[in-house]
Amino acid sequence: MTRAVAAYPKALLAVAAVTWITAAQLPLLGLASSAMLFLLPVLISAVRGGVGPGLTAALTGAAAYNFFLLEPRYTFRVHQLDNLVSLLVLVAVALVTSRLASRLMMREAEAVERARLSDQLAELSGLLSSHPAQPALERGIALLEARYGKLELLLPHAGRIQENEAFSSLDASAAAWSAHNGDITGHGTATMPVADWTFLPLSPRNRHDISVMALARPMDGTVRAASELDHLRQLAMLLGQCLDRDALEAERRERELLEERDRLRRTLLASLAHDFRTPLTIITGRLAELASGNPAATDALAAAQRMDRMMNDLIGAARIEAGALEPVLESIDLVDVVGAACEGLIQPHGVALKQSIPADLPFVRGDPVLLQHLIANLIDNGICHARSTVVVSAAKQSGLVLLRVSDDGPGIPEGERQRIFERFARIEGTDRTQGSGLGLAIVKGFGDVMGMAVTVTSAPSGGALFTVAMPRAGRAGT
Repeated sequence: MTRAVAAYPKALLAVAAVTWITAAQLPLLGLASSAMLFLLPVLISAVRGGVGPGLTAALTGAAAYNFFLLEPRYTFRVHQLDNLVSLLVLVAVALVTSRLASRLMMREAEAVERARLSDQLAELSGLLSSHPAQPALERGIALLEARYGKLELLLPHAGRIQENEAFSSLDASAAAWSAHNGDITGHGTATMPVADWTFLPLSPRNRHDISVMALARPMDGTVRAASELDHLRQLAMLLGQCLDRDALEAERRERELLEERDRLRRTLLASLAHDFRTPLTIITGRLAELASGNPAATDALAAAQRMDRMMNDLIGAARIEAGALEPVLESIDLVDVVGAACEGLIQPHGVALKQSIPADLPFVRGDPVLLQHLIANLIDNGICHARSTVVVSAAKQSGLVLLRVSDDGPGIPEGERQRIFERFARIEGTDRTQGSGLGLAIVKGFGDVMGMAVTVTSAPSGGALFTVAMPRAGRAGT
């Protein structure tokens, strides 16, 4: 406004200067050249001040040209057509030049504004890109508060946007609308414009957990324009990206902590298992000697053997999780492996262990040590839950050999048949809550590394039926 008012006296001074020069040098310049010089104030005033100063320069220039230069001089009489044409030309030049200048100035102002907004975006983006994300987010919020006023971040909590005591009921409704629909709401917008705050979502509309930036009404009472709201939404999106990065960093830290805890746990379990193995071997050997002459020691021997298998399970679990299992695959006689697995088990009183392995069964391909451990765990699991009988059988089918271990216990509910192969899994409400919870996980892990599928169904007797599908390696003797 001040610049526009100051353009008028400058236009008059420019016309006065041209009038003085042309009046003093008229014999040298001539009338035509002097008329051209009067275009200079018009052009300069129109470019710098717009239409008003340009027309002022045109009219006063035409009057000065007529009064001081045209014959009869020092009068305003216009008695020739060329004098009238000169006046009209000056006015036309003022109008056209001022219009073009106004457009150029408008384009320049728009370019300057776009550059300013781009600089803001670049500055905020640079602040928010630093590591770690949380301090960067705090610096970004401080930058926006310094430029746009009081600012609050509203984060979703328990499926709803968090409440703020500074908000009225209308503000709270506008915030909830923004979070739910991903729209700009509140002051300056078409949705709830009478609110005291403007709410801008920090994420695209396709997100279900949208956070919101709340910006207080400007202190000067003005209403934010649509272009400013669009710019603020871009700034809010940058804050949202930094907020997402902070959440990802927190999740990564938590995952690393869990992985470190899990690694330490596996290391501890493996270390304990190895440390217990030697004394357990000595204890088991001595108890076996005692049990041969004293039947009362049988229960103690069974407990020691069970503890030895638990230690083996711990070592096996640690090897599976560490990816350190490298099976040595070879042709195996299943009759021998099943016999060796059964020898290491002590049957409790009242539970019979039956074997039905055909002598002409084809050899299978697997790791002898891992396969014996797998079968021993399946039989031990059946013994723990059987009422009276555990049956180990095998049959050939297509290119496979199917080993089955069934019991006449309570069975496994269909909805739990996948979960029982997880580490430390328990089935609540049944008797399958005893043991270490690692046996069947070891069965599944060893089976996977040898390429053997392990499944569980219901046995004809109503108990559990575990089936191991083993690849054939040819017939015995081949």
